[in-house]
Amino acid sequence: MTGRRLLPYVLGTLILLVAVPGIAAERFYVSIVGPTLSYVPLYYAQEKGFFAQEGFDLQVLIVRGVIGVSSLMSGEIDVTCHAGSGLSAALRGVPIKIISVTRDRPVHELLVAPNINSPAELKGKAIAVGSLDGTAAVMTRRILQAKGLDAQKDVNILSMDSPARLQSLFSGRVAGAMMTPPSVYLAQDQGYKVFGRGRDYMRFLQTGVVTTDANIKQKREKLVRFLKAWNRGLKAYQDSPEIMIPYIQKRLGVKDPQTARRMYDDDAPFILSGGRLGADAAREIVDIGREALHLKEPIPTERVFDFSLASEALR
Repeated sequence: MTGRRLLPYVLGTLILLVAVPGIAAERFYVSIVGPTLSYVPLYYAQEKGFFAQEGFDLQVLIVRGVIGVSSLMSGEIDVTCHAGSGLSAALRGVPIKIISVTRDRPVHELLVAPNINSPAELKGKAIAVGSLDGTAAVMTRRILQAKGLDAQKDVNILSMDSPARLQSLFSGRVAGAMMTPPSVYLAQDQGYKVFGRGRDYMRFLQTGVVTTDANIKQKREKLVRFLKAWNRGLKAYQDSPEIMIPYIQKRLGVKDPQTARRMYDDDAPFILSGGRLGADAAREIVDIGREALHLKEPIPTERVFDFSLASEALR
């Protein structure tokens, strides 16, 4: 989709925060993939005026990750928060950088049918994932390998969207499925078992802040101010479960407070303070991304990450 066509495409999903009266706010465009748990801290920071206090008139565009990256490159937005798409683009040589990481562990879990009591009982069965070449598929293969199974020979991995995965698990079409909350909880409440949690087997970039190399040079001070407000939202999210659990219910339409509590408890403890990765963690993520994209050549982490702005935002 071209840059000129993007804004009409997302017009209905534009969220505008009016700046504090008397302050000449500058517009700042950020894209996310949807109103999901990962972006609750962003919404909260927006509502509480954290971005306005940094001088921003924040506008949030809801688009798919790949469109966010293309909009970033065309100059229509300042940052995208879909770190997974940003990682893939950076590994392919697109001149962008991940400047802050919110989570470096996946929320994905591999669930299996109630009658599966051992890894051997999965042999010959089907397991549903999203993309066959995506990171979740890499995650599934690693879990199976750790359990003594060969993902190429012992199981049949199928590609399905999230609703189809849950339905196929319930109907018995598949014996296992890689899912994320709240689908994980729906399955567990019906007796389905966690075969492996993704976070125990690999790192994974789900949410973070991505911008272009050009923006880092030309808009550095602006980006640092954005990160300051972003970090305030994340801290408020982690520090205030009594506020955030009802907020999750309101913002995401979660009716059951216990479900909202489970979502929060599975998420808040794993947020990275300060948004920076260590050298080993960055290397692991780059190598996982190369595996998912079938890239053979080694790639320096500096092509993908620049945490100097995140460091400045903490001063």
